Amino acid sequence: MKNLFSTYLKLPSLVLALVVIGFASCKEDDENLAPMRMFQPGGIISSSSGESSVRLSWKTPPNTVESNVSYTVEVAKDTLFETPVVFSGVTDTTYIVLTEDDIAVKETYFARIKTNATETSGGESKWLTSNSFRIRGIQLFLDNPVKGTDIADNAVILRFTSREELTRIVLTSESGATREITLTPTQKAQGMVTVTGLESRTTYTADILAGNRNRGSTTFRTKEPLSGILIDLREIEGRPGVLEDTITQVPNGSTIILKRGFTYTISSTTLLDRSVTITSGSDLTVPELASIYFTSNFNIVAGSNIEKIVFKDVIMSSDDATSRYIFNINNASAIDTVSFDNVRASKFRGIVRLQSQPTTINNFRVNNSVIDSIGSYGVINIDVASSKVEKISIRNSTIYKAEKFVVSRNNSTSVLLENLTINELPIAGQYLVDYNTSNNVSDGIVLRNVILGTGKADNQTIRGIRAGATTTVSVNNSYNTSDYVTTNFSISGLTPYNGTALNLWVNPKNGDFRFKDQNFPGRNTAGDPRWR
Repeated sequence: MKNLFSTYLKLPSLVLALVVIGFASCKEDDENLAPMRMFQPGGIISSSSGESSVRLSWKTPPNTVESNVSYTVEVAKDTLFETPVVFSGVTDTTYIVLTEDDIAVKETYFARIKTNATETSGGESKWLTSNSFRIRGIQLFLDNPVKGTDIADNAVILRFTSREELTRIVLTSESGATREITLTPTQKAQGMVTVTGLESRTTYTADILAGNRNRGSTTFRTKEPLSGILIDLREIEGRPGVLEDTITQVPNGSTIILKRGFTYTISSTTLLDRSVTITSGSDLTVPELASIYFTSNFNIVAGSNIEKIVFKDVIMSSDDATSRYIFNINNASAIDTVSFDNVRASKFRGIVRLQSQPTTINNFRVNNSVIDSIGSYGVINIDVASSKVEKISIRNSTIYKAEKFVVSRNNSTSVLLENLTINELPIAGQYLVDYNTSNNVSDGIVLRNVILGTGKADNQTIRGIRAGATTTVSVNNSYNTSDYVTTNFSISGLTPYNGTALNLWVNPKNGDFRFKDQNFPGRNTAGDPRWR
């Protein structure tokens, strides 16, 4: 101690003063911080959100007996508590439960908590602030987002769980404008309301309420209104052949509107030479799309140069899967785009076949469709070397029970297979994609988010992708079931799933591709989005 004191005496007076001040400062800081460090609620504030409440919890302060302290809890909309406090309370437990009587549902809040002063603490503690939290809220809407079949350009059907307490629905558009719908006893009992008079191409949020309490939210976007030259067949009833009679007579670029729930027929070869779009009209009271029943097929007038042929929101089927096509083209022609959007096509020998004369299609597109029971000419088949399809895009769709898929005897620019559920395709000895070894796809063949199940009729002696040597095949986030087994031309980069198609999907034989195996790693990212 003598040596230590003598050492301090040798220090310059300024340094000695700083040392003394430092000791004093540390002592003062310790005294000021003691309540915060030793008495503040322990750890972090954790939150557990439910449908109608949220629980906030924390730990007992160090060196404190739990039963001897109480806590003040304050809640505000910002972490700095610059906005008004919306809730304040005191609890003698290390948790508090806030209900929808205390704070609004589905809104973000922050809490701060302090230990109150006791006889022995010398004062209250500093505040401990939480991360953001909210009450999750009840979800009584059955669809989020709303299904496309329940949306028109100016109307929507909102479906919800029936409860007597429900009083109203509030719609808020993307511009912030609101509209309130008071629910009638009938609507509440049915769990459904149809709202008309909406703006087209507009995103809405719908909130369903019981008084002022939120009972669910959902979103939807109204569709594009039909425009241009409109040929409306919805008022013509009892004439299934009216589409066949009309389609060759309409002006170029027309949109033909079909009546939902009604079946139209193509009973003889129908030659097209102009752009046309065929679609089901809006009618939210009739959920079923219009149908086209083929006992023959479409063809193209020789020498035609057509901008686009579009089928949208229709069901298509035939009387004979061994001989019928949607298009069986045997006349020289040029078409920029052939598109199938939200189509249900079943029981054809092929969807589109380029048969014998030079025909060029720049873009062949399938989107948001379900195709099944397809014979030996597949979905797209370029069956003669003088014809070609430049760009093939098949996306967001389900294809099953098909003998072939994509076949070409000529080169293409690109093939994109994306977000597809495929099962029982192809038949034994055939290929998923076949360009032979002499034809190439210059920009490559891409499989993205695809699930491949077993071959047709559960056959496991199928083949993968065949193309010329310069064709690249890119595979990303795509899977094959254990009963998808290729004998050659295997697809490199697929992720094996350790189970059969029957293990993976609910009822693939009958077109139900919901996931039976909830642990499948691609459940939320692969396959047709309608099944996720």
